[in-house]
Amino acid sequence: MKMNSLGALAPWCLAGCLAAGLAGCGSNQALLARRGQDESRQLQDYCKRAGVSGEEIKQADNLMAASSKHLQDGDEAPAQSEAELAGTLYRLALAKRELALTQNQVDEIKKGLAKDKDQLQTYQQILEEMKTVRKP
Repeated sequence: MKMNSLGALAPWCLAGCLAAGLAGCGSNQALLARRGQDESRQLQDYCKRAGVSGEEIKQADNLMAASSKHLQDGDEAPAQSEAELAGTLYRLALAKRELALTQNQVDEIKKGLAKDKDQLQTYQQILEEMKTVRKP
């Protein structure tokens, strides 16, 4: 008798475990969406403090607003993808800013190098003149 009652419970246990597992997937999606939003908000704050602006920032801000709306509506999948895309756009804006700053530094170094080359050429001319003057 006990075997029969346990055997009858097995399908219900399996169904319960599957339902719990599927329910867990849904909450994971919401968790991932919130985590993506948190990360993107941190990047957004950093961009604001650093004074980074541009088209990427505007797009990312719009995506963050859409992500929040989707999460409020219970649409976790679009909320997660929009939050992740927003984070990517914030990173892109930061990378572009870093590239511009680095390019400015390279340009300044090139100017300094050109000036040093001109100065070296002048010194070499003076040295050649002095060598010809000292020759007997």
